[in-house]
Amino acid sequence: MKVKDPAALRRKRLNRKFSQRDLAFLVRRSQNTIHLLETGGMKTLSEDLALLIAARLDVEWEEYFELEEHEVMPTVTDKRRSTGNCEPRQLTA
Repeated sequence: MKVKDPAALRRKRLNRKFSQRDLAFLVRRSQNTIHLLETGGMKTLSEDLALLIAARLDVEWEEYFELEEHEVMPTVTDKRRSTGNCEPRQLTA
C-alpha cells in the first residue's frame, strides 16, 4: 500500500491532536515511521499498518491509502518432453 497524500495524513493526525510519537505508540511503530509516511520518505507500507493508522485516526483507510497494483509475472513452465524410447538400455560387457 502507499499513502495517497502524505501532507493530508499529517493534517489529519494534527486535527486529532496526536503527535507523531503518540500515533506511533498507538500503532506500535517508531516515531520515525510516522515521520517518513508524512513526508513521503516511505513509499510503501503494509496493509496492517495502514489499517491501524486509519483506525486510530478514525477514518476509512481508502481516504488516505491506496493499494498498489503489482505486475503479475507469467508462469514459467518446462515444456521439454522426452522424445526417446523409454525402455531401459542393457549394458554389454
